[in-house]
Amino acid sequence: MHLGYVYFIMANNLMDGDVMIVGSDRQFDIVDRYSEVAPFLTQVVQAADAHRNALGFFPASVIEGFARQERLLVLTEKRGVEQCYAGHLLFRPHFPRAHIMQMLILQEYRRLGLAGRLVDHLKAQSTQQGFISIYARVAEDLVESNQFWHRQEFYVQRVERGGVQRNRQILVRCHELATPQLFPTSGIDVNNPLGLVNSAADVLPLFLLDLNVLFDVAPRRRLHDGAASLFQAERSNFFRLAISTEVREELRRTAHVGRTDPMEAYINIYPSFPLSDGEETAVILEQLATLVFPDRFVEGKLSANDYSDLRHVATVIEHDLAGLITNDGAILTAAPAIKSKYGIEVVSPAAFKLDGLDPAANTAFNTPEAATLTLLEVSRGDDPSIRTLLSKVGLSGSSMAAGWLPIDATGRIATCCAVWSGAIPIGYATWGAKGATGITTVRIAVDESSSQSLSATRILLMYLLEKITAQDSQNIKLELPQNQSQVRELATGFGFRGTPDQQCLTKLVLGSVLTAKTWNSVQSKLAAKDGLKLPDTMPHFRNIDQQIQIFTPNGNQRHVALDELETLLSPALFCLPGRPAVMTPIQSDFAAELLGSSPQASLLPRLTASLYHDRHYLSGPRTLRHFKRGTLILFYESTKNHGRAAVIAIARVREAYLRPVDADVTDLEHSVLTAENLERIGKSKMKTVTVFDNIFILPRPVPLASLRRMGCGESNQLITTRPLTDPQLQEILSEAFERD
Repeated sequence: MHLGYVYFIMANNLMDGDVMIVGSDRQFDIVDRYSEVAPFLTQVVQAADAHRNALGFFPASVIEGFARQERLLVLTEKRGVEQCYAGHLLFRPHFPRAHIMQMLILQEYRRLGLAGRLVDHLKAQSTQQGFISIYARVAEDLVESNQFWHRQEFYVQRVERGGVQRNRQILVRCHELATPQLFPTSGIDVNNPLGLVNSAADVLPLFLLDLNVLFDVAPRRRLHDGAASLFQAERSNFFRLAISTEVREELRRTAHVGRTDPMEAYINIYPSFPLSDGEETAVILEQLATLVFPDRFVEGKLSANDYSDLRHVATVIEHDLAGLITNDGAILTAAPAIKSKYGIEVVSPAAFKLDGLDPAANTAFNTPEAATLTLLEVSRGDDPSIRTLLSKVGLSGSSMAAGWLPIDATGRIATCCAVWSGAIPIGYATWGAKGATGITTVRIAVDESSSQSLSATRILLMYLLEKITAQDSQNIKLELPQNQSQVRELATGFGFRGTPDQQCLTKLVLGSVLTAKTWNSVQSKLAAKDGLKLPDTMPHFRNIDQQIQIFTPNGNQRHVALDELETLLSPALFCLPGRPAVMTPIQSDFAAELLGSSPQASLLPRLTASLYHDRHYLSGPRTLRHFKRGTLILFYESTKNHGRAAVIAIARVREAYLRPVDADVTDLEHSVLTAENLERIGKSKMKTVTVFDNIFILPRPVPLASLRRMGCGESNQLITTRPLTDPQLQEILSEAFERD
């Protein structure tokens, strides 16, 4: 076999875990020098030959050559005075990277964490020798092997086609070593799989102020309210403000002869940024002129004010600031084009003000602890109670003033909500308006000493994502006080990621169901707005763990499993061509609570199931075969109890299993069923429990007449779970999400 094409495969029956035996007196060692490896070469060759279907074939002479070049690690166990062969790792260094060619642990030594020790030895050795990365090639269908390499922090760099005979997809996995380098690592790891910019809590977006916004602070100006909201948001630590030196020049140019504009003294409190002169700046100004003032630029009629406006934008570009805040109509009109070309935001002060039509939170929830929690908007009268909660979780008065309690807590510049147990708040969250800064900063604090803390955290996170999803894709930075372990754990299940030593987690919310018709528009919008680039064309479905190529916001290419990508971007569904889908019936009273699909709000507390991100749908035992992991599940609301006779929602299957009706009631907490009403879905003593998440209520329910036209709406097709063909799925989605 040609060495350039040899690839590494660890078969499922070759797996071992990462946990060492506690209290064992067994002694293992790893040898790597030829003099120490040579006595074990015969056993290495025999073991490799015995597993050649998994490892690939190397002649004995090739293995000996690797050993002589000290490219073979041998794992041994000490038994008395004898050293016994236990496994080996074969690698090929090609500076600055190393490639793992084979790894094998004998059957009797598996599940002892020894494979991890071999990989760790290679990591340490390669780091010491100045290598940058280590690669391993793993077949995509070897699920357990891929889980092992994921735990070893080998991310998927690319996908390649394997040999013709097996027709496998090969995942090329890479681990970046902590070697001092001239160039930084990609920043991609298990804590930041999408390469999102994860800034510290005290690093805030910096916006440049246009002069017209500064003048609008005056109380009698027409746009005073917007300007006031802007400065309140800045004082609440959602972002920072600065000026360009062009503002000072503009004030001097427009001042009365012999007089100084009072505003000139005021602007000295802000940091300022100059615009350099030179050919590069001239090119940027000319490009901006074609975007902002195309007609006047062609006619050569740009005014001094026009040039001044362009210099503001150019200053933002030169210093890589977050953006420009202005009321200038021409610049705001050109904002999308400027964002696309230069990656900066151009917004008006109104972008920092909440929409007054946004409904306030006012919902009660039943909890597993037989209590009732209430989610309410925070008003000024609640301020003492919220301060008590924030003090209890360790926040100082200065921290509260620096964003945790926005200056205007009435909803003008920020959403402020709390989860109450009676008259006591046990959870609190606040975030700014619309994410105008490009990143929505969310602050959550929960009293984790409360027995209701988990439920309170779930309520806040789900409310947050529900509100954010309504605003299209958003990049979220979640700030937490110290020692909020429960919030971190639950947030991870919602797709938030971040390092344990940071008080910030990040997440990109897609909030979309991607179909063949919407792929291009969503892909373009996601790349322009959030910097994450999906493939240009929608891939076909192979399996839920297939690798999707992405380009991260920092420009790195990587591959992410479809299942993980949907979680990281949740709520999100990738309805790839060929992805399995089923349609299953649900009664209207169950749908309202399990899916949140009722168009009318209930005055009664919501059931326990609404607290959970992953919910349970129960059905007859024969339906188990339809609910494979990754399958799309479409819910058909039946006519029973005045149901709508339409497909009303779509979600993703996480797993499915059988349970006896008299089993533990824990499963039922995530559903809307109880031990008393289980018989409403059939008298069978076994039930299929389907765990699902990423729920989307269809904007347009697909009625029975449409289903019949598509060939999936006959009576016998609607009384139980049935698979859908791909054309049927795509047609349902097209009708459900078709825009007016």
